[in-house]
Amino acid sequence: MKKLLALLLVLTMTFSLAACGNKDKDKTTPSDDDKTVTDNGDQDKDQDGDKDTSEDKKVLNLISTSNIPSLITWQATDTVSFQVLGNVISGLYVLGTDGTAKPEMAESYDVSEDGLTYTFHLRKGVQWADINGEPYGEVTANDFVFAWKKLLDPAEACQYANMLATASIKNGKEAFLLQNKIVNFEREEKNLKALKVEDYKDTENATAQEQYDEAKKELEGKLAEEKKFFEENYGSLDEAKAELAELAKNLAVTAEDDYTLKVELSNPVPYFIDLMCFASFFPASEKYYNETGKEKYGKSVDALLYNGAFIFKEWKTSERHYLEKNPIYWDVANVELDALDFRVIEGINNDTRVQMYLDGELDTTTLSGENVERYGNRPDAVELPETVIFYAEVNVNNGALTPTKKVLRDVRARKALNMAFDKTYITDVIFKNGSLPADFFVPKDFVSSKEHDGKDFRQVAEDLYGGGEGYNKYNPEKAKEIWTQVLDELKVDKVNIECIIFDGDESKQVGTHIKDEIEKNLPNTTVELLVLPFSEKLRRTTEGDFSMNWGGWGPDYPDPMTFMDMWITGGEYNRGKYSNPTYDEGIDACRSGELTAPSKTKDRFEKLVELEKILLEDEQVIIPIYQRSGLGLRNPKIKDLVLQKFGADYIYKWVKIAE
Repeated sequence: MKKLLALLLVLTMTFSLAACGNKDKDKTTPSDDDKTVTDNGDQDKDQDGDKDTSEDKKVLNLISTSNIPSLITWQATDTVSFQVLGNVISGLYVLGTDGTAKPEMAESYDVSEDGLTYTFHLRKGVQWADINGEPYGEVTANDFVFAWKKLLDPAEACQYANMLATASIKNGKEAFLLQNKIVNFEREEKNLKALKVEDYKDTENATAQEQYDEAKKELEGKLAEEKKFFEENYGSLDEAKAELAELAKNLAVTAEDDYTLKVELSNPVPYFIDLMCFASFFPASEKYYNETGKEKYGKSVDALLYNGAFIFKEWKTSERHYLEKNPIYWDVANVELDALDFRVIEGINNDTRVQMYLDGELDTTTLSGENVERYGNRPDAVELPETVIFYAEVNVNNGALTPTKKVLRDVRARKALNMAFDKTYITDVIFKNGSLPADFFVPKDFVSSKEHDGKDFRQVAEDLYGGGEGYNKYNPEKAKEIWTQVLDELKVDKVNIECIIFDGDESKQVGTHIKDEIEKNLPNTTVELLVLPFSEKLRRTTEGDFSMNWGGWGPDYPDPMTFMDMWITGGEYNRGKYSNPTYDEGIDACRSGELTAPSKTKDRFEKLVELEKILLEDEQVIIPIYQRSGLGLRNPKIKDLVLQKFGADYIYKWVKIAE
C-alpha cells in the first residue's frame, strides 16, 4: 500500500482487496499496497484468438479498478495480482466456500508428532497448461521447491520473502533477514547517489545547502554502519550474498520424488496449512522459466503456465482481463463457470458502476455514498464484511532527511496526526457502507482466543489495555497543542505533506477530508493531494521518497501475526523504516520463539495484543483510518461467490450460476 502520504487507494473493485498486503496484500477503496505495473506491449495484443462469446456460456461479468502489477508468484504483493493468481495457479491447498483449506495440488499430507515436518503427497498426472490449454508437463514437487526458493533471490528483491519466516521453514528466517539487509543497503546507496541540493528549498531556519548537507551526512552514516555489519559478520557484501545463496540452497523444502514434497519447520505453526493457500507458496515450472527467460516470464499471458481452474487468456492494460476455464484442470468437472470477464476502468465512480450493474453489464457491484441509501434495501443487496484495514504509514527513517520527515520522526507529531481528523466522517458520510472508523490495526471479528473464552482480539485488547476501539483517538484540541510544541522544539516553521491518492471520486473525497482536517487543526501545515500510477508510487515509497503512505492491508492467513510482523526492523512493508528492538523481540517470540509452544497459546495471544499497543498507543507508527466493510448488489442467480477472510478475495472455481 506508497508515498508522501501515499494514500494507496485502489478504489472499489467490485471484487474487493487483499495483500496482502497486500496483500498489498485492492478492493472497494484504497488498495493494499504498492503495486508495480509494467505496461508490456505484448499484453495489449488480442491473445485469445477465436474466443467463444456465445450467450450460452456461463460468464461472470466483473469490474476491476486497477491493472495487474505482477503475474509472478514470488513477486506479487497486492490484491489484484493475488486475485488473478489465486484462480489461474493452484497451490497445495485452496480456500473453500466455508473459508477452510481444501486439498488442491496436495492429495493429502502427513505431519510429524512434534509438528515440525510436513510431507505432502501430490496428485499424480496433473498437467501444466499453456495459454491454449495444451499440456506442457506434469506439476511436480520440484515446481514448489523452485518457486519457494525464488523468494530468496536478492536480484528479485521479493517483498513477500518474509512468508518463509512466517511459515518457520528452516533457514527461511535467517535467509529473509540477510536478504533484507542486502536489499536495503543497495537501496540506500541509490538514495545517496540520487541526492541533489536542488531537491531542497531555503526556509527561515535552514538553507537548501544546509538541509542537503544534513541529509547527506545521515545517509553516509547509515551506509557506513551497514557496511561495517557486512564486514564484521561476513567479510564483505559479496560474501554476505554468497551466504544468502547458501541459505537459500538449504531452505528446508525438499522434493523427495516427483510427487512427494517435504517441508521442515523450526517450530510448530498452527496455521501452516492455511499458508499453503497463499500465492507466495504456489508452484512454478523451473524448466519453463528457463526456456522462457527471466525477461519474458510472466510479463504476458502467453509467457506463463497454468495449473488452476482458469487460464488467463486476455490481458489488455486498462481495458480487460479475460479468464477462461482450464480444459485440463484436474477438477474441471466441478468448475461451472466458463469464463471471467473483468472490465478494467481506473477511477470509475460508484454511480457508473451501479448503473453498469442495473444495465446488466456487471453481475455484481459495490455500493457507497448515496447509493447505499438508494439501493441498499433491494432484494439483490448483499453484505460484504471485511477484515481489511486502511492506514497511513509514516516515514520514520527512510531516505534523505527533510524538515517534514524530521517532524514525523517525533512520536508526538505522529500521535497528533492520528488525533487531528475525524474518521467517522469518512465511514458514515463518504462511504455509508458499514465501514468502521479505526484507531486499531488488527480488525474486528478477525480472530478470537479460545483461552480467553472465545473473545475477539479487540475484546481482549479492551480487557488488557482499554484498547478495544484503539488508541490516541480523535482530539483536535490536543493534537494542535502537541503539534505546535513539536514544531517549536525542532525549529521547523512549515510542514508540507504530500498525499498520493488514486483517481476516483471516493479516493478524492477521503483525501480532501483528511487534507482539510489536518490543515485546519495542525498549525503551519499544508497537505497536497497527488495522483500517481502504481509503478511511481512503488518506486518513491521503496526509495523513501515519501512522508506518509496511505495503504490498505488484508490478512494473508488467519492469525494476528499477519498484521503485526509488517513492522519488524527491515521488513519489506515497513517502508518508513521503523525500528524497535523490543517490538522485534516480541514478534520473534510469537513467530518462532518460546511463545510458539502449544502450552503458551494464551501468552502468545496477549503478547500480540501488547505489540499492537506498542505500535499504536506508544509509538503511533501508523495512522489507522478505517476497517472496510461493504454493501453491494449481486445477480441473484450467482451462488457461492464468497468473499474470503484472507488470501485471494474470491475463488471462482466454486461459483455457480443458476439457470
